[in-house]
Amino acid sequence: MALVKYILEDSSEVTIEAQVGQNLMQLAIENNVEGIEGACGGSCMCATCHVKVESVNGAELGERSEMELDVLEMEIDEVASNSRLGCQIEINEKIESITVRIESIQSI
Repeated sequence: MALVKYILEDSSEVTIEAQVGQNLMQLAIENNVEGIEGACGGSCMCATCHVKVESVNGAELGERSEMELDVLEMEIDEVASNSRLGCQIEINEKIESITVRIESIQSI
């Protein structure tokens, strides 16, 4: 299990325990976390689960796939080095905790 901290747009925080295999979009939707929509159902086709990874403890996250980067670049005005799609971040047994900031979608 890992602790996932979501920092909402109003700077409030929600912390949830995640099971191995869950992705951050699923976890947010199941727990009614404000600001994560997941309009495409987690198929890496929209950016309604855009987050910025602030910290990860216990393991490194994998690199963004080409498809994830393409979606971010199409949907987000300014893609930061820590911009990720929540649907593409899956909890594994090495992750102890992860903190992400929910970012609003400002399409081009």
